[in-house]
Amino acid sequence: MVEAQFEQGQLLVYGTNGICTVDSVDLMSFSDGMPKEMYYVLRQYRNQENTFFVPLKNEKLTSKMREIMQKEDIEDILMGLSDDDVKWVKDRRERVEYLKGILHDGVSQKLLSMIILIYNQKRKLEKEGKKLPVTEAGILKSAEKLVEEEFGWVLGMEPEEVPKFIRKRLHIPEEE
Repeated sequence: MVEAQFEQGQLLVYGTNGICTVDSVDLMSFSDGMPKEMYYVLRQYRNQENTFFVPLKNEKLTSKMREIMQKEDIEDILMGLSDDDVKWVKDRRERVEYLKGILHDGVSQKLLSMIILIYNQKRKLEKEGKKLPVTEAGILKSAEKLVEEEFGWVLGMEPEEVPKFIRKRLHIPEEE
C-alpha cells in the first residue's frame, strides 16, 4: 500500500490548478466491481467547487503535488532570474510545447523568465500592430495566475498586488 505524503487539512500546490486543500485521504472506488484504492481528495482554494481525486499510487499525478513555497524560495527565484533561462522558439508548434512544458513544471525561475519573455514579445508585436497568438496569450495568463496566487499566499498579499511587487523587486519600471 502506498503511504500518503500529504495529510488532511494541508495546503499544497497541485500542478496548474494552484493552491488546494487536502480535504481527505480516503479509500474509494469510482465504478462497480473495481477494487477500492487510496485517493487524495483535493479542493481548489480559490474555487471551492473544484475537487480533484488523485490516486496515491499514480506517480504521474502525485508528482504534480508539492508543498507551497516559503518566502526564502520566492527570494531565491527572484534573485536567480536570468534572460538566458528561456528563449523564444521560432517554430510555433515547438514553441507552444516548450512553453506548456515550463508552465506544467509550476512556479520556478524558468516560469517567471517565461512570463517576462512572452510579455516582452507581446509588447514587441503590439508596436508592430500585431497581437500575441491566442495560445501563447493563454499560457501567459495561466502562468501569471499561478505566480500571483502562490506568491500572494506566501507573502500575505492579494494576487493582483503581486505583479507590482515583482516589478519593484526586479527594478522594472511601471507600465505606461
